[in-house]
Amino acid sequence: MEYIALGEIRQSFGLDGGLRCFSLTDFPKMRFKKGVKLFLHNEKTGERREVTLRRYQDSGAYYFLYLNEVNDIDEAKALRGYKIEIEKDNAPIPEGYYRFSDLIGSKVYDFSNGLPLGEVIDITSYAPTKNLKIKNEEGKTFYVPFNDSFVKDVDTEGKSIKIEVCEGMI
Repeated sequence: MEYIALGEIRQSFGLDGGLRCFSLTDFPKMRFKKGVKLFLHNEKTGERREVTLRRYQDSGAYYFLYLNEVNDIDEAKALRGYKIEIEKDNAPIPEGYYRFSDLIGSKVYDFSNGLPLGEVIDITSYAPTKNLKIKNEEGKTFYVPFNDSFVKDVDTEGKSIKIEVCEGMI
């Protein structure tokens, strides 16, 4: 089974087991509905357990989750650092959108001349934007802000991305 990370638990919230989570999804209203099955994933140990969403509150970059299986502050504190995940099959995306994870492995080309520049090896998220981490043939990495000024074309099926190169980027 493949999973999609929706957030990371940063701390407990309140006495009744609330979880303050950093958002990793652009579609929280589609993902967090009462009764939806989610997964708590401890990346250090590999543990993953199924939970059911009792309640959800949005607060911008953070949101608050209340799970049927977490009922007090001590249980919530023990979950700090866990990822909140959903099965990929249960997380459709609207037409015209794609998952950043689908960009990993894409070949990157210079938009102006079509020359190959490297391959996407990671997507980083530093405020205020996400960045493509690209590794070139020499093994060196460089970053490209993922916005319309630099990313000119994305073909997820063909696994290719065309970017506008500026001086000092590569």
